Amino acid sequence: MVADPSHEKYVDTILKTIEDAAKVRGTGIAKRTHEYLATKMREAKAVIALQGDKFAGFSYIETWGNKSYVTTSGLIVHPDFRGMGISKKIKNVTFTLARIRWPHAKIFSLTSGAAVMTMNSQLGYKPVTFGDLTDDEAFWRGCEGCINVDVLHRTNRKYCICTAMLFDPEDHLPAKLPQEVIERIRKIEAPLPPGGGMTQEHSNEAISTSSKGKGDGTFRKPLYETANVMTYGKLKDFANENRKNPTQAESILWDYLKGKQLGVSFRRQHVIGEYIADFICLSHHLIIEIDGNYHQLPEQQSSDAERTKRLEELGMKIIRFTNDDIIGNIEMVINKIKEEIAPLPPAGE
Repeated sequence: MVADPSHEKYVDTILKTIEDAAKVRGTGIAKRTHEYLATKMREAKAVIALQGDKFAGFSYIETWGNKSYVTTSGLIVHPDFRGMGISKKIKNVTFTLARIRWPHAKIFSLTSGAAVMTMNSQLGYKPVTFGDLTDDEAFWRGCEGCINVDVLHRTNRKYCICTAMLFDPEDHLPAKLPQEVIERIRKIEAPLPPGGGMTQEHSNEAISTSSKGKGDGTFRKPLYETANVMTYGKLKDFANENRKNPTQAESILWDYLKGKQLGVSFRRQHVIGEYIADFICLSHHLIIEIDGNYHQLPEQQSSDAERTKRLEELGMKIIRFTNDDIIGNIEMVINKIKEEIAPLPPAGE
């Protein structure tokens, strides 16, 4: 699973397992502190494997060169759980997590382990020279704790005992992350700016329409009737959390939509069918979606297309904007929305 703050209790065990494994192999490690790994857990940049409450495996993600390079590091499996395929599962999830969070970054590995090299190759990594890796000095300082660092110094950082491998970001993802993890990442990467808080809607009812036409007379119906009753409870919890923790782009757009400023009523984080719409105008059957960077991934684009199809089958129209559209060109965004909610001309005109 993607680690969270509740897993900090395992950090000391993780550090001890990494240290013991390095001694057995006779290799060095990039030493990390308790707080460093705990921070990775809080930031959704770590993956942990457990059997009940027993620690089984771990890995974390680091970014370098202004996030243009990414490494999945510190992969370790407890001796009691080796030979069970856990390391590959952990590698797949950290790799997927890195690709979703930094879709255009180069993912590289510096390792002396044959098993890791094999997994890297299966994921699409290619052997490269050290010159193809990041020049971020913070990364290379991590090698100072290795017993082979003298080799790195003598070769002016051209090669060492480890093998360098690099991934082409065009390749496919090997694992799927749960939607709750995607939502958590979304909130972590784009938190609401200080002072930008908003009130939460108090109504438990939604305004819907009696037909698919625009403005054909509205009536009140319980919110669950526009949702899938089997998943409504969980989705409602996610929607409430999203309202409390909007992204910067969502906060900016909501300032223009709330209070019928455009002449119609909008709701935010509205459950409809099996989905949560970022913003919805029920009277005009209009959904507004805001896309972060991970929507550029081929796999996410496929998921978005399926989502759009299902919502259109419910009679909705979907328009999409990127975070950059809203943050950098809000006037264009508002004009586009106004076009979609413009009153229909009288019959015969």
